[in-house]
Amino acid sequence: MVRILVCCLLFLLFTAPTSHAQSQIGVRGIVVDAESGAPMRDVQLFLSDGSGSISDRDGRFSLLTDSTEPDSLTARYVGYEDVRSWVIPRMLPGELVVISMRSLPIEMVGIVISATREGQSSGDVAASIGRIGEGVISDRIPAHPARIMNRIPGVWVNATEGEGHMTAIRQPLSTLAHYLFLENGIPTRSTGFFNHNALFEVNIAQSSAIEIIKGPGTAMHGSDAIGGVINVETGSIPESSGGDVTIEGGSFGFRRMLASGSRVSSQYGLRLDLNITDSDGWRRGTAYKRQSGTLTWRQSTGHSSTLRTVAAFTRVEQHPAGIAAISEEDYLKDGRIHYTPISFRNVTALRLSSSWNRASTSSLWTVTPFFRYSAMDLLPNWALSFDPATWETQNLSFGAQVRYRYDLTPLRTRLIAGVDLDYSPGWRKETEVDPERVNGVFIDYTETSPQYDYDVTYAQASPFFHAEFSPVERLRISAGLRVDLSWYDYENHLTTVQEGSHRRPASGTVSYQQASPKLGVTWKALERVTWFASYRRAFRVPSERQIFRQGQASESFGLKPVIADSYESGIRLADQRWGQAELTVFNMVKANDIVTFNYEDGSRGSVNTGKTRHRGVEMGANTSIKDIVTLAATVTLADHEYVDWTTNLGNNYSGNGMEVAPRTVVNAEMIFHLPLFDGIDIGADVSSIGGYWMDAANTSRYGGHQVLNIRLNAFITPEINLVARVGNATDVLYAERATTHPFRGDEFAPGAPRNMNVALRYAF
Repeated sequence: MVRILVCCLLFLLFTAPTSHAQSQIGVRGIVVDAESGAPMRDVQLFLSDGSGSISDRDGRFSLLTDSTEPDSLTARYVGYEDVRSWVIPRMLPGELVVISMRSLPIEMVGIVISATREGQSSGDVAASIGRIGEGVISDRIPAHPARIMNRIPGVWVNATEGEGHMTAIRQPLSTLAHYLFLENGIPTRSTGFFNHNALFEVNIAQSSAIEIIKGPGTAMHGSDAIGGVINVETGSIPESSGGDVTIEGGSFGFRRMLASGSRVSSQYGLRLDLNITDSDGWRRGTAYKRQSGTLTWRQSTGHSSTLRTVAAFTRVEQHPAGIAAISEEDYLKDGRIHYTPISFRNVTALRLSSSWNRASTSSLWTVTPFFRYSAMDLLPNWALSFDPATWETQNLSFGAQVRYRYDLTPLRTRLIAGVDLDYSPGWRKETEVDPERVNGVFIDYTETSPQYDYDVTYAQASPFFHAEFSPVERLRISAGLRVDLSWYDYENHLTTVQEGSHRRPASGTVSYQQASPKLGVTWKALERVTWFASYRRAFRVPSERQIFRQGQASESFGLKPVIADSYESGIRLADQRWGQAELTVFNMVKANDIVTFNYEDGSRGSVNTGKTRHRGVEMGANTSIKDIVTLAATVTLADHEYVDWTTNLGNNYSGNGMEVAPRTVVNAEMIFHLPLFDGIDIGADVSSIGGYWMDAANTSRYGGHQVLNIRLNAFITPEINLVARVGNATDVLYAERATTHPFRGDEFAPGAPRNMNVALRYAF
């Protein structure tokens, strides 16, 4: 741990800002919104000679130059029209120049940052991107990712236990590595050490935005970005100093304290977020605890550059380690029954990054070094009956994202080039256990002999290039290419085993090379209507566990990357009077999928298997009626099919529907805005999951479910806010996931019964 702290201190030391000599000649001014008159922060301002500056939180700027000749000053901010003014540099302090900027109507569609790691209009992005802003997150203060992310069309995140989750975006619900999880654009984990629960390492309740690119990512995204890219932005630094404290309590012993505080000046901004959560869990043996903290520091390092450093820490302790399914008989009798209360998952995560940006008239440099530490100890509940073992994993990561953007006037051309670097050493230990079971419930265990013990280092170098241009005014074409070069260096600390259910390969190295082309087009058909289409290739390299924890697979070093080819087309509509809508059609074919199979003796192994097809329609719309009622709805119609699929046991499932892949997912919400006190919102939302096959053989089927939630958000005073939520208000019996196990039969992971949370927030 001391070594980790020393690395962090050295990281901060070498990324600290340095002083610069300053000229005394320049332009001094303030930037304001033309409609409201409010000062605008982070506006880029340039003279024709390339000298530039960025406005502070009060909208003020000082731009230095060596010339006293009249010059053209350009002000630029995403979502606003560029402003060009004729100015005369003077000895500072000089005359105050006022710059008024007008917003662009098309920006009602939204500003997104995940596609190119920089703010841009979603109308220029040839992909379907859902965004949840800070206001929505603050109103709902979600206790689980499923409570906030499922409002985006095409997204289904379920709840396992505690804050654990599985994700389904253009894929069936599963634990497979088909999603790239980001925090501020940086992967939360190294590709080699993927975990499907990655979101519980991120403090979503105090984040400023969540963006989801559905389907493969852009050239800025590498391995894992198949079903989607999920980017969580940490809490933004406000315009002025202050903070808030939230105290929350609820059903089943749920307790939470959220606290945020900010200190802001003209030169820097500092924000600290804390999340302390404790719950008994609604099922027996499902208690969990969470402690999260995020420190954000923004510093001006020059007249055209900024530095933003983020340190995030999370500790999660929970039971059990996975989704706790039970038999149909017990599911119908008492969903609180739990077979594996001894299982556990303890996670510690630390992430540190420092993003340096330097802007000029037509370019932007961004350099972001980062450090990650992740450790996990668990006793998996899903393996207790056939392959019981404790797992210990740990890895460090040192890396950097380097990006250069250059704009050209002809054809509104934008060029982006860069490289992503990642060096992640780690290790894994697994020890066999002898569990004790009474009446079908595991009550204790004893560790016996080691099964796996190895060190492994994952390294990656990924150059990328992205270009956009407009051959005509309303048409925008984008193209990109990413080349991922990655490799593993593996050292086995135990004997080599060539047979049995826990085979261990000899020490060695594995490397992968993968190119991912991207092509897209957007066309502004009408003032408020945009059409887009794209082709994107994505891939997933095998994780360290799939390769080096060989299991019963005959050979694991030869595992191939998963390859996905995706086509999509859609249309967006935005009108300031009635709201927004989007419709997207997609088709994806995935080959060489890596699947962990259960063998006849209960052991497991990972193999490449066949081809699958995923196609469907995603629709979403929202509108307001006279500022009294807000309506929103999302509908997903999808078909997930095994195209060419034969298992290692000889079962041919080609032509079958994939399991845990509902054809329909619907979410609808209605909110009434009442002018009582300082404003009261009363809302109700319904989540409907359609029926789906429970197994690949299509022998059992789950009928689907509908869950109603009710929410109250009342501002008693400008400083005091009451938030209340009733989950599963009608107390229906439903399953978060229903499957058929090849040896245990139909199993159901029950969803929570009726529950209530009440939170009181005080802002200062």
